[in-house]
Order: sequence, then structure tokens, then C-alpha cells
Amino acid sequence: MNTLILELKKVRANFRTYFGIIILWGLGVLIGINVWYNPSLVPLRQFGFHLSGLYVPGLTLYPLAVVGPVVTVLIAGESIAGERIRGTLRMVLSKPVTRQQFYMGKVYLIIVYSFFIVFSTLLVTAVLGLILFGGGEVILPNELSNFSEGFFNVPAEEALWRLASSGIAVSLYVLAFASVALFFSSFLNHSLASPVFTLVMTTAFTVLENLEFFRPFAPYLITHHFLYWQNFMVHEIDWLGFFSSLGVVMVYIAGGIIGGGLIFRYRDETD
Repeated sequence: MNTLILELKKVRANFRTYFGIIILWGLGVLIGINVWYNPSLVPLRQFGFHLSGLYVPGLTLYPLAVVGPVVTVLIAGESIAGERIRGTLRMVLSKPVTRQQFYMGKVYLIIVYSFFIVFSTLLVTAVLGLILFGGGEVILPNELSNFSEGFFNVPAEEALWRLASSGIAVSLYVLAFASVALFFSSFLNHSLASPVFTLVMTTAFTVLENLEFFRPFAPYLITHHFLYWQNFMVHEIDWLGFFSSLGVVMVYIAGGIIGGGLIFRYRDETD
């Protein structure tokens, strides 16, 4: 716990921390204002349905899944490599702090940060949505991509747990990228190299996923599960599909954290 508090103090002094949060909160607020200014942009409003304030945080989930990984990658990517390049890593390890304690402090940080940026944005946009549109039940299409299949009513209480579940799914997706960035950061010597490598990997996965030859490998690529949180936005939740995607996401999280920990444990930091 002490290592987490120390890491939180470090990240609090990093301007990238606030830059990422401001970007995400700002996107959420702009989405809410845009819907308020032109509610016809929400397809359900075109069908004459009441627009619940809970639509606003729901609409932010997509940009959170897009921008969230970039924000956390910048934090996780420099978490170890940044201290290595500044020379503070050797100083910290010379004190009565084990490598495991130091590394776990970084792990705790990216977990807390991944969930914080998602749920703080959902909270801000939920408050804004309730102010602009009020509460009430939410109406969703049976199939998100096909409105002709009809709609179903979701009571406010159920809408909240669906929204929270989607937020957890997005947070874990964001954490998967942060874990990969932490893995690269465990052995690279430049604070920007890890974010760049992670984003290049993401781009490569996106390209491979759309190539016919690599189509069978698509389910094993993290980018393939970008929208798995939408399982909570349809009438009949596809639990099998959700847990299948969640398993892949957790493999990336565990692989990044464990792999980075093993490398950091044995890497020579005397250079």
C-alpha cells in the first residue's frame, strides 16, 4: 500500500496525468452538450423515445475504449523507463525497497489509473446527463446494429448495472494496453519508446485483423475485442461471447504484468 501511495504522488506531479483526464472528461462533456443541442443525433430520439440522462455516459464508452488505452499507455510506458532514464531507479533500488515492491507499486498504479479514468468520466457524464435530460428508464435496440429488430425497456436500476459492467469491461480493456506498455517499460531505456512500441503493436494488430490470411488469428488479438463491452447493451446478453473476450483481455493483462515483472527482476540496473 505504501508503494501505491508513493506512485500516486509521483503520477500526481506528472502533467500527462491531468492531460489524459481532461481529454476524457472534455470528450464526455462535449458529447453530452452535443446530444442536448441536437438530440436527433441519437437514433432512438428519432423514433420518439424519451431520452434518459443515462444515455450520455453510455455514449462515452466508445471514445473511452479508443482514447483510454492511449492515455494509460503514456503513464505506464514511462513508469519504469522514465525513472531509469532520469537515474532515479538506481537510487530507489539502493534503498530498503525490493524490486518486487517497486514493480508492484507500478502495477497497482496502472490498475487504479485504468479504472479511475473510465469511471470518473462515466460519473461526470452521468451527472451531466441527468441534469440535461433527467432520469427514467432507458430504451435500447434488441440489436445495436439493426433497429428493425425492435427495442426493449431497461429500468433505471438495471441500466445502472449494465453501465457499470460495461465500464468494468472497458477498464480491463484499457488495462490490457497499460500492462503491455509496462512490459516494454520494464526493459527499455527511453520513456517514450514503450508507448510508441505499444501503439505500433496496436496498429499492426488492427491491420492483421483485416487481412484475410490472418483472419483465423483475429480472436487472439486484443484489438479484436474492442467492442466486447457492448454485450451489456443488448437484450439477451451473450455471456459466452463476453467471457470468451474477457479471457483474451485477461491473458494480455497477466502476460504483460508477469512478463514485465520477470524481466525487471533480473535486469541489471547498474548501467
